[in-house]
Amino acid sequence: MSEAMITQLATQMMWLVLILSLPVVMVASFVGILVSLMQALTQIQEQTIQFLAKLVAVSITLAVTYSWMGDVILTYAGLAFDQITQMRE
Repeated sequence: MSEAMITQLATQMMWLVLILSLPVVMVASFVGILVSLMQALTQIQEQTIQFLAKLVAVSITLAVTYSWMGDVILTYAGLAFDQITQMRE
C-alpha cells in the first residue's frame, strides 16, 4: 500500500469524524447555551439541569441521525477495504 493511499484514507477518515460529530456537538452547544441563559435569567444555579438537558438532547440527536451515520461509516469502510485489497493484488 502506497503512502499516498494511506494518507488519503487517513484524511478521509478525519473529515468523516468531523462531519459525523458535528450534529451532536452543535446540539450540545446550543442546548448548553440555552440552559445557561435560562439559569442566568432565573438565577437557578443547579449544574445537574444543564447536564440532564444536554444528555437528553444528545440522545435524541443520536437516535435521529444513527442511520445516516451508520450508512456513511459503512460506505467508508467498504471503500477503504476495496482500496486495501486492490493494493495487495
